[in-house]
Amino acid sequence: MVMSMNNVHEAIQAWLAATRADESEPADATLRYRWFGSTRAVLEAESAYLVLCRIETDPNARGQGQASELLEWLKAVCDKYGVTLLGQATVDNAEGLDQDALLAWYSRHGFEIDKRPQGQPLVWYPARPAIND
Repeated sequence: MVMSMNNVHEAIQAWLAATRADESEPADATLRYRWFGSTRAVLEAESAYLVLCRIETDPNARGQGQASELLEWLKAVCDKYGVTLLGQATVDNAEGLDQDALLAWYSRHGFEIDKRPQGQPLVWYPARPAIND
C-alpha cells in the first residue's frame, strides 16, 4: 500500500471515532487530549505520519494494561491504513514510567527505538522510514 495523506486522514478519522475529547482541558490548550477508556493521548497528523505526542493512564487505572490496549489499537489502525506511527517517548513527570521503562514498554510493543542523538527519544512503528540522514 502506498502511503499518502489520505491514509493519514483516514487513520485520524478512525482515532476521532474511537475516542472522546477530554472536556477538562481548557479551550486554548496546546495539546488536544482524547480518551480511549481510562487512557488519554494526543495523536496528531504530521506530513506522512501519525505522531503520538503523549499517552497517559488515569492513576486509578494504572497497571491494568489500558495504555497497552490503546497502543495495540493504534498499531492496528496504522497497519490497516499503511501509516507510520512516530512516538515522542519523553517522560514529563514522575507519576508514570521512567525513561528506561518507557522505552522498554514501546520496544515490547514492536516499536523501533531511534538511537540517533537528538533532543528527545523517538520510537517508530513499524520502523523508522528510510530517509537521508
